[in-house]
Amino acid sequence: MKETCVNMIDMDLCKTDLGRLVKGMLKGDVISGQKMIERVKESDLIVKSKDRITPICPVYETCGGCDALHMSYQAQLDFKNQMVRERFDDIIKDGLIKPIINSESPLNYRHKTVLSAASDGRKLVLGLYAKNSKTIIPYLDCHLHNKEANDVYKTVQRLLNTYKIGAYDTDRHQGIIKHVMIRRSFALGEMLVVFSTNGGLFPNGKTIAKALIKAHPMIKGVIQNIHLKKTALVLLEEERLLAGRPTIHDMIDDITFRISSRSFYQVNPIQMRHLYHEAIKAASITKEDFVVDAYSGIGTLSLLASKHAKQVIGIESNRDADKDAVANMRLNNINNVRFINKDVNQALLEIKEPIDVLLMDPTREGADIRFLEDVLKVRPKRIVYVSCDPTTQARDIRRLLNTYDLMSLQPVDMFSQTRHVETITLLSSE
Repeated sequence: MKETCVNMIDMDLCKTDLGRLVKGMLKGDVISGQKMIERVKESDLIVKSKDRITPICPVYETCGGCDALHMSYQAQLDFKNQMVRERFDDIIKDGLIKPIINSESPLNYRHKTVLSAASDGRKLVLGLYAKNSKTIIPYLDCHLHNKEANDVYKTVQRLLNTYKIGAYDTDRHQGIIKHVMIRRSFALGEMLVVFSTNGGLFPNGKTIAKALIKAHPMIKGVIQNIHLKKTALVLLEEERLLAGRPTIHDMIDDITFRISSRSFYQVNPIQMRHLYHEAIKAASITKEDFVVDAYSGIGTLSLLASKHAKQVIGIESNRDADKDAVANMRLNNINNVRFINKDVNQALLEIKEPIDVLLMDPTREGADIRFLEDVLKVRPKRIVYVSCDPTTQARDIRRLLNTYDLMSLQPVDMFSQTRHVETITLLSSE
């Protein structure tokens, strides 16, 4: 008896023709129906799907960093196109969903990366978490990470072991290094290295930081992020500058952005440019338009929109992100943007001017229902909703459809080799 994957529920789970759910199968894979397999290996396959490829990563089967290296890139795009269509099938007309914008660099694209520390019994090792676990898989050549960042991680691991700096033990709550984060700017190649430490103690931290910068001159700053409480978060608020400066700079078009360790900035710089250009184009902003950018972060969309608009107001509740946004506005001498450091639920109703365009890019959880109710009260003419989760985005848009028409949907492959996809929707009341 044979069993075939007939329907992929997500990139790591299929439903077979016998009704079972099996992890790791692709549509068209065939396994023996005699064996109760929960996660398929290539050796279990009687027939391989035409979309299956051999993963280039030696730790792919155990590492939880990505979930689609066993799929051809075209198959990934097809899956994401289908997933988006399914999420919006009941609320969008035929022809209004555009084909996904594929990535020019589906590997080594991440310019913000994090590795966690563990001990192998003799020395500190860096790696990513295993699937559905807190076990660290030691590996320094992640195929999603920027290659220069991978080189820096190798130097970091060597230096930490040279100076005998121990990894944090999650069971005993002892040790120093919890995580290491690297940010790299695409346009300028500048890098920022952040050590997340258990407590404020970091022996030879400044010496290690100077050695890092000497080995990799593109590193412009090294920071210690201090954890004084047990947390799964990578970065907390207290920081100490160990060497260099606390920020790096990137450019989108002719606008420069200052990026700090905790700034929200898209991890895929090439696709980020496509994403923002498509969002601005969808908004059809004119020099007569008053634009509000909700969830404005460090001001990326606000400042890019300012080149087309009469005036832009950015709303951001995070104080550090707001400070970065104001600094970026001043850095670029832009005078038709104003930033408000408040919760979007408070700030939107305080804006007295009629809103022509509302830009919104909330977290993966989507928009707060109170905010959507406020949107219906102020009734902007056009809404461009950018999201990294089409499920929550479709849910939110359904709440607006009595007032707005869904005019277009543009998927963007921001997160190649994973099940995630970014989407841009345009709603209009005109």
